[in-house]
Amino acid sequence: MNYLVKATPTGELSTLSAEERDELMAREREVATALIGSGTIAWLWRLPDSGTSVGIWNAESPEALDASLRTLPIFRYHSIEITALAAHPAFPTSLRATAGAA
Repeated sequence: MNYLVKATPTGELSTLSAEERDELMAREREVATALIGSGTIAWLWRLPDSGTSVGIWNAESPEALDASLRTLPIFRYHSIEITALAAHPAFPTSLRATAGAA
């Protein structure tokens, strides 16, 4: 199942020292890269002029999604909004799949 995940930093992140933030973000990149490699994170964007990230995540269940999100070192420093996604009836197959067939 696909999920839209919006992660907005809380003020708590700003209480860390520069060294703590750098270390946290280095660990975050490692974990996120592994999640991308496994297909758990399908797409990821940053909203302009904010630290908010929006992504498409794949998980077998809400519990599996929660477990994946909790592996992120910065998880506790974000407010997370999750929306389950379903295929739209006008686009029952991936636009990528149909574009590749043309």
